[in-house]
Amino acid sequence: MKRGLCVVATVVAMAALSMSPASAKFISGASDDRKCDRPAAGHARVKPGYEELDMGTVTRAQQRKMERQFRVAMKDAKTHRGTTIRVNTRFHVIRSDSGAGNVTNAQIDAQIAVLNNAFRGDSSPAAAPTPFRFRLASVDRTNNSDWYSWSLADDDDPAKQALYQGNTRTLNIYTANLEGGLLGYAYFPVPSPQYLDGVVLLNESLPGGTAAPYNEGDTATHEIGHWLNLYHTFQNGCATPGDRVNDTPYQDDGNNIFSCNTALDTCPAKPGNDPVKNFMSYGDDPCLNRFSAGQATRMTNAWNALRA
Repeated sequence: MKRGLCVVATVVAMAALSMSPASAKFISGASDDRKCDRPAAGHARVKPGYEELDMGTVTRAQQRKMERQFRVAMKDAKTHRGTTIRVNTRFHVIRSDSGAGNVTNAQIDAQIAVLNNAFRGDSSPAAAPTPFRFRLASVDRTNNSDWYSWSLADDDDPAKQALYQGNTRTLNIYTANLEGGLLGYAYFPVPSPQYLDGVVLLNESLPGGTAAPYNEGDTATHEIGHWLNLYHTFQNGCATPGDRVNDTPYQDDGNNIFSCNTALDTCPAKPGNDPVKNFMSYGDDPCLNRFSAGQATRMTNAWNALRA
């Protein structure tokens, strides 16, 4: 199975060209060559020992560009009115030709409940609330053995082109039998073409799946964090600017990222122990239970600026 996802899906500056913000948002530096095996500027979640599958490592140069463009987009953003942001969520269940690999409606309902619990801030007394609430808008099921054995290089484009629905404020979630230790991945907002936008999950990572200890639904929580413009907590390791969120302590980007040891301090020159409980770290599902207040603010700003 081929490694890597050949789309550099960067956040787009709205003021780069003489056009409307809505049009400029969908221009990116992405290549049309889907086989070039370059990393995507979006992130994966993987099991220990499969770090090479995180095809979304963002270089410091890419991050600086994305942040400049984010700041430009925020200048023109309209603040969301009200205290709740409702996200229509469309599930696309991909099965084999024989129907193997199904995700039940009960699992999907449980996944939506996990998301709302996490984004409300009810997952831990230390969790910050966010304004996001997820509403199941539709479920469809497709029997396609090729897409079911999901190859990042070969299936991301055709499957999404066929199944994507909605607009930049619609969350499209795809479940399939992802390779090896890959639990899921997502693009930052907003890729080009638009239909690439969304989250891809290992089907067995949903609540009740067989991918223990990654079967409580927090891969979706993690990936939606990326969909809302969060980096991993270990972005840039111990080097400034880290993950661009002030209240998430720095975290080295070695094998420690899979640890749930709250006493761990891999960046002793920076304040705070490692944020091992944060949804944007790499601990297993029983470990992860919080977003920070700074992450909640960044996600809200990204919604207003990049998903308008």
